[in-house]
Amino acid sequence: MEEKVVRTERLELMDRQGRRRAVLACEDESGLPSLALLDAAGQTRVIVGLAWNEMPQIQLSAADGTARVALVVRPEGLGMVVLADDQQRVKTITPEA
Repeated sequence: MEEKVVRTERLELMDRQGRRRAVLACEDESGLPSLALLDAAGQTRVIVGLAWNEMPQIQLSAADGTARVALVVRPEGLGMVVLADDQQRVKTITPEA
């Protein structure tokens, strides 16, 4: 069976109203891949991708685009959760090594 492949640098998913709702792309400079999910207003609400150090991360944002929760795998392999409140105070949760 012949393999079917689509290759592109950027893929945008639109809803029936013509609004961009998801973007799968690699960053211009670093080439790191990410998937961004947008709400109906066009704000990025979820990002799944690789950080500058090639470690996986998931970021969840409020309606105003402010990052509120991040799930990160640190270079040593441990998981980390980062929570931010309205005043941008940050709480980091990591397992004890």
